[in-house]
Amino acid sequence: MGLNKIRISKLLKNLGNPHESLPPVIHIAGTNGKGSTGAFIKAGLESRGDKVHVFTSPHLVDITERILIAGKKIDIKYFNFLLKKCIKANGNNELSFFELITAIAFLAFSKNIAHWTILEVGLGGRLDSTNVIKNPYLSIITPISMDHHEFLGNSIKKIAAEKGGIIKNNSKVIIAKQKNTALKILKKITKQFNCKTSIYGNDFVAKNCNSSFLFKSKKKKIILPLPLLIGSHQIENAAVSIAALKELKCRKKNLSDALLNVSWPGRLQKIENSKLIPKNSELNGEIFLDGGHNNSAGIALSKWVKNLKNIKFYIIVGMMKNKDIEGFLKPIKPYIYKLLAIKIPKQENSYIAQDIFDVSKSLGINSQVIDSIENALQIISLESISVPKKILITGSLYLVGSFLEKNK
Repeated sequence: MGLNKIRISKLLKNLGNPHESLPPVIHIAGTNGKGSTGAFIKAGLESRGDKVHVFTSPHLVDITERILIAGKKIDIKYFNFLLKKCIKANGNNELSFFELITAIAFLAFSKNIAHWTILEVGLGGRLDSTNVIKNPYLSIITPISMDHHEFLGNSIKKIAAEKGGIIKNNSKVIIAKQKNTALKILKKITKQFNCKTSIYGNDFVAKNCNSSFLFKSKKKKIILPLPLLIGSHQIENAAVSIAALKELKCRKKNLSDALLNVSWPGRLQKIENSKLIPKNSELNGEIFLDGGHNNSAGIALSKWVKNLKNIKFYIIVGMMKNKDIEGFLKPIKPYIYKLLAIKIPKQENSYIAQDIFDVSKSLGINSQVIDSIENALQIISLESISVPKKILITGSLYLVGSFLEKNK
């Protein structure tokens, strides 16, 4: 089923066009960092007492995670009620799973009070089902890299044009740090649509400065606490969010709270207690989860692990078939002590463990095929090493979700 907005537009019309009755929309597209950026913005707005609707994807454990009504996960009974309503309104017309969930979100948001709506694009931008929104209050483009090229095109130029498709006439746009090719395309679009544009590296920048977060715009510098989310890439995500929150007239306290109160599971998330470590076993290490699955995510993870001193780095990897295993692993390769390849449970379109193993071995990484996360953790636990172990479960949010579901 190809990408288009015709099917969802028909369904929304049958539902009374709920997408036209949403609180002001902050629309976020990009390849990496969409969820983190939205999470920072949500935390900042909530700090000043605003209520925020949020639509994100995919979910980790429960489908209701995708729809937050005034900051709270949609109740499953209410979700099912709206689901039946949308299915009935759609009749026998063709509809994708994501289009259906988007319609449910719009219906829920239109019937409940909030100050803001944060919408995360599902795939691309121009033809995404969230892009039926006509006049967003703010559009944000996070870093763009190669991903979903079977739908969006086989070059950064084409992908940037698709992502930039959420930009509307005379709108306010914030653009994250981009490769030059992507930035040229986005600048062309914003100029064409007469947008008020703020660009990372030109209009604002941020860095880790003496264990503080320094945000610098053309007008002033602000010193804030470091973001709670781990990884140097989160400094850039946070910078975009701070630029957005300033545009939304937030004060310095709200900016600090955005960085300190943010919550975004599955992105270098540290697991404090794991039920999956075998009893009578001593792991001698820490477990982290990250849903990264492309080359840019691999680069971001390599910067994180590079700063970990005197450890052995284990990586448990499962990936979907439309992802580039080699592109993801290459940047992290120098730091991996051992890779354990797994097929993602309950995901037919994921690579079998042997495929990941073969690519990993061809890169010269010490690798092993395993049949479950529990088995992987047992193998790691049994390896007697004097230095602490750092274990990263990664390659897909579906694998992260599978771990979290088992660890409940």
